[in-house]
Amino acid sequence: MQKGCTRSGPMIERIRRSFAESEECHHGGRVREAADCLGSEPLDFSANINPLGSPPLKDVISGEMEKLGQYPDNRYTEFREAAAAFVGVDVCNIVPGNGSSEIIRLFAETALEEGDLAIIPFPTFGEYENQSRLFGAAIHRTNLVTDGQVEIDNSVLLDAKAFFLCNPNNPTGSLLPKSKIIDLAKRCEHSETFFLVDEAFIELSDPEQSVVCLAPEMEYLVVMRSLTKSFGVPGLRLGFGVSNNLLTEVMNRARLPWSISSIASAAGVELFKHTDHLEKARVLIRTELAWLMGQLESLGLRPMESMVNFILVDVKPSGLSSGELARRMMAEGILIRDCQSFGLDAGYIRVAVRNRDENERLVAALQRVGCAG
Repeated sequence: MQKGCTRSGPMIERIRRSFAESEECHHGGRVREAADCLGSEPLDFSANINPLGSPPLKDVISGEMEKLGQYPDNRYTEFREAAAAFVGVDVCNIVPGNGSSEIIRLFAETALEEGDLAIIPFPTFGEYENQSRLFGAAIHRTNLVTDGQVEIDNSVLLDAKAFFLCNPNNPTGSLLPKSKIIDLAKRCEHSETFFLVDEAFIELSDPEQSVVCLAPEMEYLVVMRSLTKSFGVPGLRLGFGVSNNLLTEVMNRARLPWSISSIASAAGVELFKHTDHLEKARVLIRTELAWLMGQLESLGLRPMESMVNFILVDVKPSGLSSGELARRMMAEGILIRDCQSFGLDAGYIRVAVRNRDENERLVAALQRVGCAG
């Protein structure tokens, strides 16, 4: 809550308890906030965005400016058709969203009620727990094991109403093979547990491991994608979910009207045409990931194996806490992610994989602030 706000008084007792007791969920990408402190825009390694940025959108956005006097088409027909073609499903299987955050919210709001149980691996993206708690769910944390594997007893799965899984996982960078996700999806079908698979980063990793085409065939599976990450457009707020006809219909009814601007919707239609942009990004990420891993190791740090465009780094060998290191790097004009916000101890940071020039600037700054082997 903002400074000066309190949780006491008669009014707070009349607010839905799960909302009144909610905590702020911390995210990276706070460039404008940092710029206010620094007086200039920092280099952002705290947000995991396509290192190539976005394909050209100026003409599309300029053309859409002429229609700002009209409401968006709440059916989002063109966007849903383009998204459906992009992932190989039918239009009726698409739920458009104002970024992946809205899809997580819709899923939680659709699946969870007060007292339900949600399974969430640890560590992972904080919005799963945040949104689940908002709707009154209790949380069962299951620790990720070797290579990001998830171990869940059948008894826990039977008790749970929802299960969230990020693949590739944020912040660890681990990617489960398609076969493992299918096995988990089948177990969720058997236990009648709603299963959200967040594939926000899969286009920047290995799209062959996606289970998106299975979603229309299963009762409880929802697969989520983010244009923010894959096409480098965080300012547009655009994503979508994929599920069976009935669940998609319910989520679309629950969605706020006009939740996506007409500019974002039109940009999305254009972005889906640029599969070559994603292919180039994956090539760059593989090259730069290997280079940056080696450089971090040469500094005496311990980067974790990653299959995507970010790296979880154990910084304990530096003798600096993650919070102190983040502060020193910000003074150097570079943002990194302090992973205490994921519930990890003060020994871990996460850095994005960007282009070579930017990655070299990151390494040089780490050396200057005291990370040197």
